[in-house]
Amino acid sequence: MKPTLTNDEVGSMEYNLSINKIWKQYQEMGQYMGGEIRMDIFNSWEDSKKLGISPFQKKINEIITQTDLDDRLEKNKELLTVATPQIKNLSDLLNESKTMFSIADNYGTVLYSEGEKKILKKAEKINILTGGTWSEKSAGTNAVGLALKTKQYSQVLFSEHYCEKNHEWFCAAFPVLYPFTNELLGVINIAGCNNQLNQQHIKLIFSEANQISKSINQYFFKYALRNHLFLNTALEGVEDAVFIVDGGKSIIEKNAAAKSHSLLSDVQTLNSIPKLNRFVEFVLHNGQQVLREEVCLHHKNKQKFICSIYPVTFQDEILGAVIFFRKNTELSIAKPQKPNRIQSRDSQSTRYSFDDMIGSSKAFTDIVKKAQKATMIDTTVFLSGETGTGKELFAQSIHQGSNRSDKPFVAINCGAVPHSLLESELFGYESGAFTGAKSKGSPGKFELAQGGTIFLDEIGDMPLDLQVHLLRLLEERVVTRLGGGKPIPLDVRVIAATHKNLKEAVQKGEFREDLLYRLNVIQLRIPALRERSSDIPALIYHFINIMGGEFGKRDIVVQPDTMQYLTQYHWPGNIRELKNVIQQSLFNMEGNSLSPFDLPPELLDCPVEEDEKDRLIEAMIQEDGNVTNAAKILDISRATMYRKIKQFQLTAEDWKGKM
Repeated sequence: MKPTLTNDEVGSMEYNLSINKIWKQYQEMGQYMGGEIRMDIFNSWEDSKKLGISPFQKKINEIITQTDLDDRLEKNKELLTVATPQIKNLSDLLNESKTMFSIADNYGTVLYSEGEKKILKKAEKINILTGGTWSEKSAGTNAVGLALKTKQYSQVLFSEHYCEKNHEWFCAAFPVLYPFTNELLGVINIAGCNNQLNQQHIKLIFSEANQISKSINQYFFKYALRNHLFLNTALEGVEDAVFIVDGGKSIIEKNAAAKSHSLLSDVQTLNSIPKLNRFVEFVLHNGQQVLREEVCLHHKNKQKFICSIYPVTFQDEILGAVIFFRKNTELSIAKPQKPNRIQSRDSQSTRYSFDDMIGSSKAFTDIVKKAQKATMIDTTVFLSGETGTGKELFAQSIHQGSNRSDKPFVAINCGAVPHSLLESELFGYESGAFTGAKSKGSPGKFELAQGGTIFLDEIGDMPLDLQVHLLRLLEERVVTRLGGGKPIPLDVRVIAATHKNLKEAVQKGEFREDLLYRLNVIQLRIPALRERSSDIPALIYHFINIMGGEFGKRDIVVQPDTMQYLTQYHWPGNIRELKNVIQQSLFNMEGNSLSPFDLPPELLDCPVEEDEKDRLIEAMIQEDGNVTNAAKILDISRATMYRKIKQFQLTAEDWKGKM
């Protein structure tokens, strides 16, 4: 079988006839009967057959809904912004060669196409159009499908396609890969159906497609360096050993500290470190950080590390993760006296204290005072409040202010850990407790928090059968590992939290009433952000100060109208949502003035929106329709001006008749 094609073979009628003969034999006999065909094409034929693709289907099977398409277009805005102008510049060449360019996402769904009109119309008949999913699963063997599968340049010519309806087409697909993690962001595809295409056209079109693919990959490489500098800095700029893993948990890079380490240098796969493998799987699945967890590399070696794992995301996709290894020395160091606050926060897995609390509203200061009072009483605390209100900030602050501050603070989200793993995560297990268990067993979170504080976040999502075990533990103050019989005495303070109404959960039979009473000793309800709206300006400037440098912004001014939008919004996601909105707005803004035009659209769906629209029209009237000058009046960029004109669906008629 042939591995690749030469340029002469690409447009060769002889080659096409040869492949067509092999294809017919394959379909009639159900197997490969010999001949010159590329291995990747034959393998794809076999896969297409296994997927149940009919070789005689007349069009692509899968077209996504308009709602899904809108989501995909928004998600891939960065890719489209970079690729679309370059493809439009090739319109003359596409018309001359009777070909088309398409941009597909990482699922193979076409997001944009440009090309000669007759070719585009012909492509639409077989559902090669915006929203059509050009994958192996929906269309059999094709170039985009191969690129999705291999992350490599792929070409499928005429009868190499699995479906006969596509035998008049040729296509070549160029993958767009994200730097560092090598995750697929999308595919650039060139296609045509002229089997008499001359060699010069083939070379020119394929060369242009290749250049566009390279330029897009180069853009994202620069983007990664600019917006994710920690990936580059982490490799050589820190003392910790660092692994970078992709979305499949494969180790794709190590920094110098890891490569020179006597143990870490030999680690080739995360499967050799089961506990770390589980943590990374959790991070990749949930997109949440795992901070300062103890990991032992090998049961024969006593060396332990404190690991922190951070997800790497782009366009809402989790591309991989960065793992930091720090030698675990502090657990064995005796501490004869209480360390100062900074040392405690650094060494005991906490980042926050009451000094980090921001807000002067009565609703907020009242609850802070109660939380500070709780630090002096060594008993169970129950935190309630909506998602994003800062329950963990309060939990860490209570720990930091208590006489347990020099001991561990261990947090676990009861709703994020799979139910099958939660019991062993909380209570630990002995050797042989279940398949895959460590030979020496493993301590649970309660044991790891010995002498300190355990934070049980989203306690309302804990399964009923585990609630029984937790109740017994709280009453008896001992823990028994899974598969073990020896009770281990505990000295641990419990702080529990949830966004659910547990009294309603009790009535529905979803939560034990006796456990609720055991947890609800000191109850603190964290107010929602809309209940402390006077604190919003202070929070806004706090997030601007800590995140502005990430976007190269200094001395940022928030326009009065912008502040009005931000303070009157209802903030269903609370402080977490506010932080995300400020981050997005800093990305959108030009210069150092944060205007309403820089805010996400959902914040503008309120009465003030009409005022903004009117001000935009007035500026266009004042400047006789000159977009650049009108943008200067509004103190926004020209690009933002065009975006807002489109958002409000304005046309020249809205200001021409009034000038």
